[in-house]
Amino acid sequence: MTKFCRNLHIYLSLFFLPVALMYALTGVLYIAGVNQDWGATKQTYLINQNIPNGEEKTIVWEYLKSNQIALPSEKVSKNKQGNLTFGGTHYSVSLSKKGEESYELTTLKRSFIGDMIMLHKAKALWYFNILAIGFGITMGLLYLSGLIITLFNSKKNRNIQYFTIFLGFLASLVLGILSLS
Repeated sequence: MTKFCRNLHIYLSLFFLPVALMYALTGVLYIAGVNQDWGATKQTYLINQNIPNGEEKTIVWEYLKSNQIALPSEKVSKNKQGNLTFGGTHYSVSLSKKGEESYELTTLKRSFIGDMIMLHKAKALWYFNILAIGFGITMGLLYLSGLIITLFNSKKNRNIQYFTIFLGFLASLVLGILSLS
């Protein structure tokens, strides 16, 4: 059992090492105030014409092409305010109505760090979420296998090990309660 747990621990930790490093880096950056738009290139353009409903994509594509602005992917989404966004997480173009015949077109190209933060927050397409869920399950397995390897195998310093676990739970509980006050 211990050999199985040791191998499980080793190979899962090696496989998920890149994901763990990405989550650690982006988590620390996010807590420090760096968000998904850090280092992003954002440009705004005005379109002064009436855009009939259903013609938004055609008008936006014509505007982008005529001004030699990169075209986003074909993905289209609409927010609560009715603004349209074309494209994906890394590069998008948004169209918002400003007046009767006035629209604002905004291009957003995220940086590498911004893209990683979006992956961390599961705000991109679902593909990376497979790794994220696998990583979450793996974290539980890594701690379980680590406990089996150390607590049940190593009889030396067992009281110190139990005390350390107790301190970890106590610190998490106390700091969590203080943070929510």
